[in-house]
Amino acid sequence: MPLRLRLTLVYVVLLTGALVALGVSVYLVTDGRISSSVDERLRLEADALATTLQPIDPPLSVETMRTNQWTRLDKEASSGILFQVRNLEGSLIYSSFARGSLDLGLPETTAPEEPLFATADVGGQRLRLQYQPIVQDGEMMGSVVVGESLKNRDEALNQIRTALIFGSLGVLLLANVPAYLLAGRVLDPVRRVSRLARDIERTADFSRRVPPSAAGDEMAELTATFNAMVGRVERMLETQKAFLADSSHELRRPLTVLRTNIDILRDPMLPPEERENCFQEMSTEAEAMSRLLSDLLLLSREGRQEVARAPVDCSSICQQAVARLRSQDDRHQLATEIDAEVRVQGDGQRLGQMVWNLLANAKQYTPQGGRIELRLRRLDGLARLEVQDTGIGISEEALPHIFDRFYRADDARAIYSDGDGLGLAIVKYVVEAHDGSIRVITQPGVGATFVVDLPLAAETS
Repeated sequence: MPLRLRLTLVYVVLLTGALVALGVSVYLVTDGRISSSVDERLRLEADALATTLQPIDPPLSVETMRTNQWTRLDKEASSGILFQVRNLEGSLIYSSFARGSLDLGLPETTAPEEPLFATADVGGQRLRLQYQPIVQDGEMMGSVVVGESLKNRDEALNQIRTALIFGSLGVLLLANVPAYLLAGRVLDPVRRVSRLARDIERTADFSRRVPPSAAGDEMAELTATFNAMVGRVERMLETQKAFLADSSHELRRPLTVLRTNIDILRDPMLPPEERENCFQEMSTEAEAMSRLLSDLLLLSREGRQEVARAPVDCSSICQQAVARLRSQDDRHQLATEIDAEVRVQGDGQRLGQMVWNLLANAKQYTPQGGRIELRLRRLDGLARLEVQDTGIGISEEALPHIFDRFYRADDARAIYSDGDGLGLAIVKYVVEAHDGSIRVITQPGVGATFVVDLPLAAETS
């Protein structure tokens, strides 16, 4: 069943329930008010009749009734009031009912001690009756039974019931078409999203978007979410294309060198020293290509960012990275400030790669004689690592892109042409995989400071 029809049916069902509840409530309230009005009239009439009989010569009987009492009762009877007067035993003393019709059918009862109401069928009519005791000087003398036909009440309730039923049916019939049209308008943004999704699936054109809705409702939220999802997919595809293009470009150089050297080695007259140089160059390029592929494999998992989780001594990792840099570089001043036993929860190998990449980046872009500082300390439940250099710094244009894969600014390429542009991308990946954050403080021509914050391991937090 189409969603539009289901929404219409749900609307009609809810409206039906509301109309039924309203109709029943109106009917019951009306019935109660009319019935209360009938009972109130009967009570007033019974009180008036009981007063009319005062004073009474006991016992109450036809013989003891005075002439003036008969006259007053006849006057009340001529006004159309249906009533009877009975003695204590329930025998009939006076009746305003027409002889031969309702008189004999009225239920007989002894005089009640308290006023009471009853409904009875008398002569084919439904009557509402009140039994009112007649009390004189604290002594029970008899009772007055006052009745009123419920014909008018029943007819009025029937008319109200009929009006409610047919009125509700009319409302339901008239509401079906607007409900169907309204459901169509409500679902129109969903249909637009569905059509666009089919078109994108058919054409692979992820640049298209659903026009935003002006109303700030759920459909506007759906449209915005769908557009954001399509935009994310578009960016991922563009990133993937750029990633493939950049990786292909980076792999082309070592492959070209390898192929060239293979052609040279085919020469049988090649001197041994040149042959050795070819082998050395091939080994260097193969190692660089292997390292590049390893980095690409790591970054290809960026969506998952899964790392091993174990307590790691970050202080030891930093010390090892500094010792490695000292053994390879004597052109820069290297200073450290490392707190002892700074432990974080994570992967020691990846953290070591992160620290080394930061130091290597500082080394590559700091002129000879420049200064490189590494600081590791505890700060507010975090392990803060700072790598500061006095190198070329980072320009304002390049700063938003320094963590992008294969990105290298022009001034960086001019100083160091052998890099592949993956070092800082790996740094960001490792930091985020460890639930940390990284930021850069830089000034062109003065230097740069990379600040990494990582959560401390539980035992030291």
